[in-house]
Amino acid sequence: MSETYPSIAISGIGSVTVTIIHALHQNEVPFQILCRNENRFQSLSASPIQFQGPNGKKVSIDLKDHLTRIQENKRKFDYILIGCKNQNIREYLEETKPLLGPNGKWILIQNGIPESHFESYQNQILGGVVGWNTQTLLDGTYYQSNVGSLILGDASGTKPNPIWEKILPPFLPVVLTDQLIGYRWHKLAINSIINGLAASKQVSLGGLFLNRNSRREALETLTEIKRLINGLHIKELVVPGSFPIQKLGDGLGALPGWIRHLILIVLGLKYFRIRTSMVQDLDHGRKTEIDFINGEVVKMAKALQIPVPKNEWIVTKVKESEGALVPKL
Repeated sequence: MSETYPSIAISGIGSVTVTIIHALHQNEVPFQILCRNENRFQSLSASPIQFQGPNGKKVSIDLKDHLTRIQENKRKFDYILIGCKNQNIREYLEETKPLLGPNGKWILIQNGIPESHFESYQNQILGGVVGWNTQTLLDGTYYQSNVGSLILGDASGTKPNPIWEKILPPFLPVVLTDQLIGYRWHKLAINSIINGLAASKQVSLGGLFLNRNSRREALETLTEIKRLINGLHIKELVVPGSFPIQKLGDGLGALPGWIRHLILIVLGLKYFRIRTSMVQDLDHGRKTEIDFINGEVVKMAKALQIPVPKNEWIVTKVKESEGALVPKL
């Protein structure tokens, strides 16, 4: 029945796209990987990638028959997943534009609000909000620590093709929405602390949330974003497995302070050793996506004249750390 599936390509291999590749592979859904780099092409051809899911089962995925050098590809695709950092999206879109079918869609799975930066492509973009965490272990294994889900929404405000509910589950649950922006802002708020605040201190989630002062700072950060979400008149939609910002931030609808601290403590215990993507970027001497997380908050808040001093502080601290980076070879 593979001929009934849409044609799917992936440009950019990382922890998020590998998790999607695992689901496609397990469901025997055809897909193609567009390799931009010859060394990457050779390494993926030479040996399978190792993936370990939340159930602890390790799977070996041979990608040899799925690889194409992007400059040699002659096919058109219904969907192209873009798996790069926010700052590189435009380059990836221009590079893959000739490979998109007449009614094709790019899928942007980055954090932040990436669709808002490409308004001329709104009718060709699906946004993907990622609700799981996958890290690369020391032995090179990709490890997905929680089940999570992929929330897909059309940038133009309609629900995507329901075929996605057959392509990825049960290995990766899918939520289709016509209100992508509500999920985007919820995830942006969460990322402002687990990525932005953690990167400002360069600590794991355990180091962040088991420290009382850091928890207080996290709640201040979320309070600022809650005010901004309300100022933008956006209805927050909660990523499955997450917790409403409206209840974590101060003000109307907030839970008692001790419960909010307890929620963060539980997160710190559950993901004690996790160093999220922005922290790992600093660990490895790479530029972060801070401009597209807390920086997005600062930019939008300035337009509405809503004060967000804690988010501004986070951006400043992370940029200071970036300025002191020594790239690791």
